[in-house]
Amino acid sequence: MLIFVDESGQPHQISEGPYVLSSVAIDEKDLDEVNDSVSEFINNVRKRFNIYVDEIHTKYLVKGNYAWKSVHMEERAILFQEFANIISSLNITLNIVSAVKKRPGVVISSPHGIRRHVIRMLLERLYLTPSEYNVAIIIFDSFSIKMDANIRKEVEEAIEASLSPQTYRLYVSFSDSKKEPALQIADYVAYLMKHILMKQYKWSKFDFERAFLTIESKIRRCPHDNTYEGCGLKIWEIE
Repeated sequence: MLIFVDESGQPHQISEGPYVLSSVAIDEKDLDEVNDSVSEFINNVRKRFNIYVDEIHTKYLVKGNYAWKSVHMEERAILFQEFANIISSLNITLNIVSAVKKRPGVVISSPHGIRRHVIRMLLERLYLTPSEYNVAIIIFDSFSIKMDANIRKEVEEAIEASLSPQTYRLYVSFSDSKKEPALQIADYVAYLMKHILMKQYKWSKFDFERAFLTIESKIRRCPHDNTYEGCGLKIWEIE
């Protein structure tokens, strides 16, 4: 199983909004379909708008940054929903963990501790994700040598501290999102979830609520239940 992970927000900026870590779990046999679907979407974007984009970076798409400057907001909003439609059609499983302040005035003394705890909660949910394989590679969007080393250490600590049974051997890797379409999906899900948690269901022409409802079926359900709260979607309220 391959698990692609990306984040939205930062632990040290949690007073400005949630910190979200999203993961996309894909059985190896389904990876080509995921890659082909996202690559085809990007190629279609290039042809439709005569622009050069080499990945779907959701924040840039929404805000109209870089190559997206020449694309009207109405068109970008359509593309935003089209990407959600693609995600909903793929054989993937989403696990999402977010840290939020329960109320204004909560003092965060250790942002590093937030990331470490969120990684552990995500890992516990990944162990509960069904797969026919007994080996998994968790792939993070590479940021820097130092940050990658820190994340690797935090994942190793999370493996030791996990309260879930280790259902497969887990290896940690890093890659460039331009080379990994599934990381672009993880980026989209994390960005979208952050806005949903902030109750920003719409922004200008963008309908975040509709997009979330489109991908909602891909969030891992609780065992013997059709709900996902606390299972595929965990919201940690910091008091």
